[in-house]
Amino acid sequence: MRKLLVLASILVVLSVFAQTINWALLQEPKTLNPWNHYGPNATVWNTYVLGTWYGALYSYSDVRFDWIPSLAADLPKIEQEGNLWVYTVPLRRDVVWSDGTQFTADDVVWTMNTVMKLIKEYGLGGNWASMIDPDYFVKAEKIDDFTVKVYFTQPSLAKANFGALMAPILSKKYWQPKVEEALKTGAPLQTLYNYDNFDEPIIGPFKLVKWEKGAFVQQKARPDYFDKGSTLILYKNGAVEIKNPNTGFYWAGYGEPKGEKMLELVTGPYVEDIIYRIYLNRAAAITALINGDVSFVFNPLGLQKGEADQLAKASGAKVISNTTNGFRYMCFNMRRYPMSIKEFRQAIAALIDREFLCSRVLGGQAFPQYSVVPVGNAFWHNPKVPEITPGYGMSYGDRRKLAIDLLKKAGFKWVVEPKIEGNNVVRQGRGLIAPNGQRIEQIELLAPGTGYDPMRATMALYIERWANEIGIPIKANLVDFNYIVQRVWDEPFNFDIYMLGWSLGYYPDHMADFFHSKRAGVGDFNAAGYNNPEFDKLADEFLAASDINKAKELGFKLQEILAEDLPYIVLFDTPIVEAYRTDQIVFPYEQTLSGLQYVQGVPALVKTAQ
Repeated sequence: MRKLLVLASILVVLSVFAQTINWALLQEPKTLNPWNHYGPNATVWNTYVLGTWYGALYSYSDVRFDWIPSLAADLPKIEQEGNLWVYTVPLRRDVVWSDGTQFTADDVVWTMNTVMKLIKEYGLGGNWASMIDPDYFVKAEKIDDFTVKVYFTQPSLAKANFGALMAPILSKKYWQPKVEEALKTGAPLQTLYNYDNFDEPIIGPFKLVKWEKGAFVQQKARPDYFDKGSTLILYKNGAVEIKNPNTGFYWAGYGEPKGEKMLELVTGPYVEDIIYRIYLNRAAAITALINGDVSFVFNPLGLQKGEADQLAKASGAKVISNTTNGFRYMCFNMRRYPMSIKEFRQAIAALIDREFLCSRVLGGQAFPQYSVVPVGNAFWHNPKVPEITPGYGMSYGDRRKLAIDLLKKAGFKWVVEPKIEGNNVVRQGRGLIAPNGQRIEQIELLAPGTGYDPMRATMALYIERWANEIGIPIKANLVDFNYIVQRVWDEPFNFDIYMLGWSLGYYPDHMADFFHSKRAGVGDFNAAGYNNPEFDKLADEFLAASDINKAKELGFKLQEILAEDLPYIVLFDTPIVEAYRTDQIVFPYEQTLSGLQYVQGVPALVKTAQ
């Protein structure tokens, strides 16, 4: 996160601030070394600082998240050669590293093949292994200085377009001798992780000047930044246009670039220095923002309500809110009875009135979610999912009647059957008996405590009460976050139901990660133990899909299956609330998925207020 310098007087602020902006971080970066950051020590705090340092062949457009060329000069040409799929990528000729070296195919080929070698031979993991996935990536090959071929086992959007082709590219000139040196040591990966890369050439607009640990990180704008003056235009007809009059680079795609514009951005940088000031005390960072010592506070969870209310009253500050790319959810352990029965899971889903909980109980601080692809990720979100979800739009009484009918359909009985009249539970159910004749004893719902997330704690207690009304003996157990993780993934899978949350990437391959049967092992993502051959087949097709419209169609089907089978009940999420000093800085836009702090291009677009 970025921190702002505390200036001595108003006169100093007026004269210096035009060249320097200060942003606040709430945690120290763990590392600024790319091997470490994209490997075992990836944190959002690192990303806030080094996120713009390394280019990739392709990236996302601002706001709309179109897949567009970045270091590439055009979209790839895809062909099949034997059993392999080859992506031929032309490279831009106007890209220069910060040491003055020309960016060429050598940097791309060396980075990808070296990462692959380190993964296969030395166990390099983390995001490197997700991007350069050995099950899909084969090799990269130089055709000439500005053309590369990248070979894959399948033409997978997830693993090619949104995987290897979006991996960070490092400087071969700088890193090749260091990697060769590391491989001669007894601990090559640790040696790589520990390199001091202060003098590393970068592609991005700001270069590291100083890291005073515990105090600040300072970055200075590159006067030779190759993309300065580049214009990105998003048209309402879906077209994208990129042009840089300084270098002559031009690209347009996804339709004819004409008509009404949705967004137009001209790349800077517009300031000389950005200083990320480290405030390990949250209250101190908020006070610094109120006082104008910093212009923005980076925090992946955003502002708490009290902080937002405080900042809304501060002169010169503005509070903004955005939807998030994530969700909070309940997961059933389908290895256990009766969580293995679909109608049992559907009955619990029918009871949960997300709209009531979010608007009335949580005071509008949260918004309902139904799909494992959040509504904010508009291209991939299936809007039909709420209608598939049991109980959607029903009254209090009808929800309970539906839940009872679903249980009866599956063969459940009660010692005392619940009775519903209108919206009233006139007789509470007791003694639930499963279809196998087994009396259902207490079912534990693990959820974070009020100190960690009062919203999830509150929702868990409501779910307990609603389930108990019709005789489902759920007991909410509000515990420490790490205790839930231990019970679910370490012990392993020692739970009935748990409640946690996910933050997600834009390409929704998490559907396969979370629910494919091959991911149901100890410590892997499929904690539910969900096993549906139809889902697996479609998930494999989704991962292998090379056409984005076909991938979208498959993604919609996967969401519908999950809304029917309910290994998860997706519950809600909260907007990310941020604030900034409008009297100090101007952002290029305010509305974007997951907030301004996740837009890595912002440092080159932010301006000082006039």
